Amino acid sequence: MCGIIAASFPSGDVSSILLDALRCMEYRGYDSAGICLLNEADEADEAQFHCEKQPGKLSHLQQALAKKPLSGHTGIGHTRWATHGSATAINAHPHLSPHWAVVHNGIIENHIELRNALKSGKSHLQSETDSEVIPWLLEGDEQCSPHEAWHAMLQQLEGAFAIAALHQESPEKLWFARKGSPLLLAKSSHGVLVASDALAVAAHAEQVLYLNEGEWGWIRANAMALFDAKGNAVDPNWQPMPTTQSTTGKDGFDHYMDKEIHQQPEVIARILERYTSGSQSICFPKCSWIHHDPLPQRIVMIACGTSYHAALASRYWLERFLQIPVEVDVASEYRYRNPIIGPDTLLVTLSQSGETADTLEALRLFKSLTPHNRTLTLCNVDHSSMVRESDGTILLHAGPEIGVASTKAFTAQLTVLALFSLTLAYRMGTVNDAALAEHLRFLHQSSADIRTILRQRQAIASLTPLFLHAHGALFLGRGACYPLALEGALKLKEISYLHAEGYAAGEMKHGPIALIDETMPVVVLGLRQYYLDKVISNLREVQARGARIILLTDQDADAVQSITVDGRIQLPQGDLFTAPILAAVPLQLLAYYVARAKGTDVDQPRNLAKSVTVE
Repeated sequence: MCGIIAASFPSGDVSSILLDALRCMEYRGYDSAGICLLNEADEADEAQFHCEKQPGKLSHLQQALAKKPLSGHTGIGHTRWATHGSATAINAHPHLSPHWAVVHNGIIENHIELRNALKSGKSHLQSETDSEVIPWLLEGDEQCSPHEAWHAMLQQLEGAFAIAALHQESPEKLWFARKGSPLLLAKSSHGVLVASDALAVAAHAEQVLYLNEGEWGWIRANAMALFDAKGNAVDPNWQPMPTTQSTTGKDGFDHYMDKEIHQQPEVIARILERYTSGSQSICFPKCSWIHHDPLPQRIVMIACGTSYHAALASRYWLERFLQIPVEVDVASEYRYRNPIIGPDTLLVTLSQSGETADTLEALRLFKSLTPHNRTLTLCNVDHSSMVRESDGTILLHAGPEIGVASTKAFTAQLTVLALFSLTLAYRMGTVNDAALAEHLRFLHQSSADIRTILRQRQAIASLTPLFLHAHGALFLGRGACYPLALEGALKLKEISYLHAEGYAAGEMKHGPIALIDETMPVVVLGLRQYYLDKVISNLREVQARGARIILLTDQDADAVQSITVDGRIQLPQGDLFTAPILAAVPLQLLAYYVARAKGTDVDQPRNLAKSVTVE
C-alpha cells in the first residue's frame, strides 16, 4: 500500500531519485507524501534532517519543494495510505525524533501501549499515527549503539511492517527491516536503495535483494549488514535487477486503465506463448509437479477482491471436469474460521502483487496446518513473498498494472486458470486430445475477439447516461458469469463511486428485485455457455419491473430479436473458458466510461490501494 523509498548516493543528490521513485509508486494508492534528506556533517556542525511533507497528491509535495528545494546524498521518502489518523502533514511520513528519521508501511498493533510508555519519558509524539512510535523507540538508551537500538526496537513491535530509516550520526547508512510487508534492497555502482516496489528503483539499480520475512540490517555504498529475526548474520543473495516494461507513459491513452484494457489481447497471447506449444500441450515450468504428482482430491482457492472473482469463475470449470470439491474463500475470512484441511488438498492462492497481506497469511496458515499438502500461487510479480513461499508458481505475465482497478491482471488470471483447469482435466481423462485442441483454439482466438470488442468502445460509451442519475446498478449472471457479474459491479463501484451489486441471476428474486425501479440500470450477462434460456427468463422478470436493461450476449441477434432492451453489447462467441474472458472486457469499458462521465479519478480512485499489505 504505502510506498517506501530510501537512497544513498555518495557522489550525487538523491532528491530527484526519491521523487521519481514516489511517482512510480503513485499507483499503489496514497493520501499524503513526504521526503527527508540528511545533509552530511561539516567540521562545525553535525548532520541535519531536512524534511517536507504534504497531504494530498504528490504534486503538492513537488510544489512545496519547488519553493524550498532540499538536497543531500542520503534520504528517505514515502507515500502514505492512512490506517491511523487523517491525511494531514503532521500524520504524513517521514516521522522524526532527535536522531532518527523513519518511514513505515504496515500496522504496529501494540502502538497504544508503546505510545503510553513513551509519554512517560522524553519523547514528543505529535501525530495520530502508529508509525511515530518507531523513531522514539529508537532513541532508547543513550548508551546504545545504533545497531543495538535498531534490534531492540524491532523486538518491541507487534504487527506487520516494512521500515526504512536514517540515523543522524551515520548519514551514509540506510537502515531497514521487514516483517509481513514487502521490502527490497537495490544497488548500482553509484549507490544503494531500499524500496517497497521494484518499479521504484529499476531505473537506478543493477542488482536487487528481496528481503525475507524477519530480515533487517543496514546498507551503504560498498558495505552492508544483514540479519535474520534472531539476530544471526545472513549472507546476502543479490540478483540481477529484472527488466521491467515501460510504465512511464500512457501511450496516447487518457488513463492507464484504458491503456491496460487495450493491452489485454497481447497479454493473453503472451500467456499462451509461454505455456502452450501448438494445440496439444500445456506446460508450467515453475510448478512442473502439476504434470506428474497424484491429482488432488480437493482444491482450496484463496484470494481477495478481483482475484477472488477469478477464482470463483474457475471453480465452475474445475468441478465440472475434475468432479472434486473446490472451495473458494475470501482470504480474510479463511484465516479466522479454523479451516478443516484434509489430505490430498491443493491450495491455490491468487494475488496480482503477491504481497496481499490476508492471502499471504492464509498461505502461511495452510502450510503450518498441513505441511505435506502442495501450495500453488498465481501471481503477476516474480520474487514476491507468495511466489517465494509457495511450492509452485504460475506467473501471469501481464506486465506492470498501474491502474488501481485491475483489468489485464484479471483476464490474465482467467486465462491462466483456464490452462490450469485444462491441464488437470486432460490428466484425469475428462478432456481428450480433440477437446483440448479445440479449447486451446478458442483461447488463441480470444485475442482477436477482444480486439473486436474494443472496436465497439464508442457504442459502450453511449450507454453511460443510463448510470448518471441512477441510485445503483445491478449485474446478473449464471454459472461462471455470476463471478463476472460480481466483477462488473466491483469495477463500477471502485472507479465511479456508484453503488452496484453483482448477483446470481436465479437468486435475484430473493431480495434485490425490491430495489428495481425505472431508474435502475441492470446489466445482464446472457452467454450461450451459461444457461442462456434461464438468464433470459430472469431478464424478463427484471424488465417487468421497469428496469433499464443492458444485455451482454454472444447469441445471434436473430435469436434474441424479440427482447427489447435499452442497450445491447454483442460479443463474439466463445467456449466454456473464453466466454467469461470476453465478457469481462465490456464490463471494464462500461465502468471506465461511467467514471469518466462522472469526473472521478479513474487511475487512483479514493481510499483504494493497489497492493493491500495490511489486514
